[in-house]
Amino acid sequence: MKRLLLIVSLLICCVGLSSAQDDHFKFKGIPISGSIEEFGRKLVADGFCKVAVNTYKGKFLRGDCIVMPVGSDDGMIWRVAAVFGAVEAWSTLSASFDGYVDLYTEKYGRPTKIVRAFTGMYDNTAVRFGHQMSAVYHDACNYIASWELPHGSSVVKIIKGDKFDSGCIMIVYTDNANKTVVRKADLDEI
Repeated sequence: MKRLLLIVSLLICCVGLSSAQDDHFKFKGIPISGSIEEFGRKLVADGFCKVAVNTYKGKFLRGDCIVMPVGSDDGMIWRVAAVFGAVEAWSTLSASFDGYVDLYTEKYGRPTKIVRAFTGMYDNTAVRFGHQMSAVYHDACNYIASWELPHGSSVVKIIKGDKFDSGCIMIVYTDNANKTVVRKADLDEI
C-alpha cells in the first residue's frame, strides 16, 4: 500500500511539473519563463548567436531576424520580440505581413484584432500616391494583427526600419503568467 501511495504521489508531482511548464507561452518551442539568461542559452542551443546584451541573431520562420527577450527588473522574461530585416519596397513588406498573418491564422485561428490602415497626413494619400514606405518611416502605418490566446498573445506588425523609407516585420510573443507578475509588481510600486 505504501509503495502504491508513493508511486501515485510521484505521478502527481511529475504531472504538476509538466503542467507548470505548459502554463507559459512558447517562442520556437522555448517556454517564455525563467530568466532572460536562461532563455538566451536556449536560443543559442537552438542555433542563434548572441550579438549584444539580450540580443540574438538567427533564423525564425525561414528568415534572418534579431530576437530580443524582454524581462522585468529582476530578470524574469515575459516577452520576446523578433524583428526581421528591413525592406524598402512596399509590395515586399505588405506581402510579408500578409504571409505571416496567414501563417499565424492557420495556427491560432482568426486574429483577435487586425488593422490595415495609414494615419495622420497619410490616411487618404499613402496608397493613392504610392507613399506607403514614407508612411511606415513616419510611424503612420498601422498594420497589425494580434491573437489573444490562453497562455499569451502574438502580434505581427509593420514597424519602421533603420533608414529612411524602410520597414520591418516585428513579431512579439507575450507570456500571460509572467506579464501578470510584472504588472502586479508595477501596480504595487504605485
